[in-house]
Amino acid sequence: PGARAGRMGVIAQPDVVLLGRRVAADQAFVWLAAGTIVSIALASYLEEFVLKSLPNYDFFFTMAFFELAVFGVVSHVTIRLRAATELASLGGDGAFASPRAASGPPPRWSDVKWWRLEPRAAPLRLYAIGAACLALYASLGKLAYKYVNYVTGTVLKSIKLVPVMIVSVAWLGRSYPPHDYAAAGFLTTSAVMFGLGEAESNREANYAMGFVLSFICLGLTAAQSNIADACMRDHGAGVDENMLYVNGVGACFVFAFLVISGEIFEAFAYFTRYPGAFALLFVRSVVFYAGAWLYTLLMKHFGAVAAVAVTTARKAVTVMLSFALFRSDKPLTAKYAAATALFFGAIACEYHKSEVRRRREERARGAKGGRRGGDDGGDDSGDGDDGDDGSREDRRWRPGRRSTDGR
Repeated sequence: PGARAGRMGVIAQPDVVLLGRRVAADQAFVWLAAGTIVSIALASYLEEFVLKSLPNYDFFFTMAFFELAVFGVVSHVTIRLRAATELASLGGDGAFASPRAASGPPPRWSDVKWWRLEPRAAPLRLYAIGAACLALYASLGKLAYKYVNYVTGTVLKSIKLVPVMIVSVAWLGRSYPPHDYAAAGFLTTSAVMFGLGEAESNREANYAMGFVLSFICLGLTAAQSNIADACMRDHGAGVDENMLYVNGVGACFVFAFLVISGEIFEAFAYFTRYPGAFALLFVRSVVFYAGAWLYTLLMKHFGAVAAVAVTTARKAVTVMLSFALFRSDKPLTAKYAAATALFFGAIACEYHKSEVRRRREERARGAKGGRRGGDDGGDDSGDGDDGDDGSREDRRWRPGRRSTDGR
């Protein structure tokens, strides 16, 4: 029989290849979803621990540098390993190998040409602009937590839906389903209530600056996503290439700022005094990359609808853990409680949207299978087009964008 649709838009494929092994689709979804949620939740916990619990920690740009550098280095390693794998499978002489994955024996580390960069598909100018946007987004996003608590910052980063909807409705004349308007309303009201809670509980903090920085980050991440889309769609750049140049060049930009501002020297002295802080930043960045990588696999094999549902659960876990483990800067006042309830209302709307899309895709697949069954005399092969990677959105999706949900 053909592929069957499961919960949250998961396609019940016979199996999925993960890390070179064939795994049942249901089991693969559970592992990928749980891995994504746990990894990103752990990275969020470590980030908040560093920002709120380490004594006198005030090196927000240093944290951004660690994050960008780890993403850039791992992307380069991935490209070189894939190129070496393909070269080994073809038995070439090392003149050139595509970074696309190829089946073949694993390369020896001594045979990998780590210094080599593959020819770029997209112009360096675009990558430089995208890297600047990403460097500012990562740095200012961390700096915002100096003025607002972690939950408020998370909510503020989640309301990027609102300006997109405003522009689309007012300028492009588009319309949205009711649950999108409800989600936008919940998010906006939640952000307002969190702001009132900040004013009530942190009277000495400049929480308004945290709001300003968070709103600037919304514009930066939107610009960076569009640039990444142009690199991959218009110029045919791969995901790894985009990740390498945007994060690598962005790390160089942040490092230059660290040297000019002198923060790099202060951070070095701090890490000498508290070596555990250096380890925490490194581990947090690696765990964050692992979460982004698992999310990419989840999107690839099970489609956008399943990924949205997992992202929704991840946001809820992050908020609950923050309130449970870091209570000092966000006492559960009436305003915080109302703001949290509104945020969960927005999460419920987001989940409802993913369910609506799932049911729509099920009906479309059923209608398509019925038509093919009639045309082909009941041949089961009519469902084969839908049993590859999930929904049609997989064929349009371009991973590798840096955003609050996708990493």
